[in-house]
Amino acid sequence: MINLRAEDANYRYYIQLYDHVAGAVDLRDLKVLEVGSGRGGGADYIKRYLKPKIMVGLDFSENAVRFCNEKYNVEGLSFEGGNAESLPFIDNSFDVVLNVESSHCYSSMNAFLAQVKRVLREGGYFLMADFRRKEALEGLRESFNESGLTLIKETDITQNILEAMELDDERKTALIKKSIHRSLVGFFLQFAGTSGSLIHERFISGETIYLSYVLQKGTA
Repeated sequence: MINLRAEDANYRYYIQLYDHVAGAVDLRDLKVLEVGSGRGGGADYIKRYLKPKIMVGLDFSENAVRFCNEKYNVEGLSFEGGNAESLPFIDNSFDVVLNVESSHCYSSMNAFLAQVKRVLREGGYFLMADFRRKEALEGLRESFNESGLTLIKETDITQNILEAMELDDERKTALIKKSIHRSLVGFFLQFAGTSGSLIHERFISGETIYLSYVLQKGTA
């Protein structure tokens, strides 16, 4: 179990996912990019606990980027706006690119992977975790094969995700009911993946699979 500071304990189940994904590589003193950083909690955890030299979070939402830059005051941690399919960085500029539960939203996985390969240094790693419908997994693997990145490891973490969802269900449900107008509670319960939500049921049935990946950009 991860030894968390008291202020991070409420987010243990989210942090465990980030620790699983980012912990595949020793990030100390590296330059790391998270594509799809959202409200910044994952990038903040990585910078404070896993000690990369530079941690950059990129998100399409200007509001999310503004929120993160106002909330987090950690040396070496910054947030920028941008598109996953057109990354605003020069070639060969990161040692590691990270992507957690974001890629299923992209219009072109192939375009995203081309950008990942472009901004990675030779020998750099792409670390990813996301869910897909079972019938879409072969297409995802084909995208990996076509990207020029080498697939090092694929891990089915569906059961771990399910257990975390169920362990965190009471806290999430109470928070939503306390914070959200009752007319929107149902929508937010679905979005948060609480018990009985569509995504929760699809994980149980096996219709949707949650996987983590380690890929590497080959050396010249």
